[in-house]
Amino acid sequence: MSNKELFDKFCKEVYVCIYSQPWWLDAIIGADNWDVWIYEKGGNVFAAMPYYLEKKNGITRITKPPLTQTNGLIINYKEAPQNIAKIQAYEEEICNAAMDFIESMNLDLYEQNYQYRFQNFLPYFWRRYTVYPRVTYVIEDTSDMEKVEAGITNKYRRNIRKGQKNLFRIGEIDADTFYTEHEKIFAKQDLPVPFTREQWKSLYAAAYEHEAGKVIAAYDENDNVMSVLFLCWDDDAVYLDAGGPMPEYAKFETYEALVYEGIKLAHEKGLKFDFEGSVVKQINHSFREYGGRPVEYYRFRKVFNPEIIRKEAEEAIARL
Repeated sequence: MSNKELFDKFCKEVYVCIYSQPWWLDAIIGADNWDVWIYEKGGNVFAAMPYYLEKKNGITRITKPPLTQTNGLIINYKEAPQNIAKIQAYEEEICNAAMDFIESMNLDLYEQNYQYRFQNFLPYFWRRYTVYPRVTYVIEDTSDMEKVEAGITNKYRRNIRKGQKNLFRIGEIDADTFYTEHEKIFAKQDLPVPFTREQWKSLYAAAYEHEAGKVIAAYDENDNVMSVLFLCWDDDAVYLDAGGPMPEYAKFETYEALVYEGIKLAHEKGLKFDFEGSVVKQINHSFREYGGRPVEYYRFRKVFNPEIIRKEAEEAIARL
């Protein structure tokens, strides 16, 4: 069996986050642009690491695909020993094998965000990978919406109610219209959209085909789009993947109303709600208002090309 065939089988036996599912990676970057490392012994797969290999501007790197919050190493704990010390040794063995593979690829740069279930960063630290802590916010129990709402700050409960009053209706939105409207959010910040229209349309179609995504918008009485939101989900959580208010409607709080719809969707499905939080101060402060628990996950990075090290050092000095 090929590594991808083994990974398909692995995904049926072990929980694998939506962002590492083969169909997701096929949709967002194309089947030829990703591969997977497999750690196997005696016919048993103990771990897998799907990765996106990007070659751009003379740089070869493993990095995060667009619209894909986490990727990285996935360990099969069904095969793990139950003793805590032995579990850590099991993790270290797998991590070292993964790093051996990474370091055999003749990369210029390695960087991946690991899903928050992965917590043992020490093997990477010991081998001089840079470990960046990241924080998401997760509402872990959505079974009781009264309790969920009680966890939201007074300010954001008011914002949600305001948004619900200001919008005319909430409905689904097609892929092209979403992209056109979402582009306005980045244009306001003089930034390009970090994914192409073609990538988005491919992912949109795949998410609906796999019954693992929903794209909604808040509309005014003239059917103008006020805010948009892309939600996706797996067996564990509903994820807030992309979205925001249209610049001209930012003060109407309709985006907060859409986020609340996402939380209700998680409630209906019996899942957690993951905000895919940010270390950007403004975004972080916004997400924490909904009452989710802060959960740490890690970005691992290692530069192998001395020219990149030199350039980044010069840029850091220039910022002083």
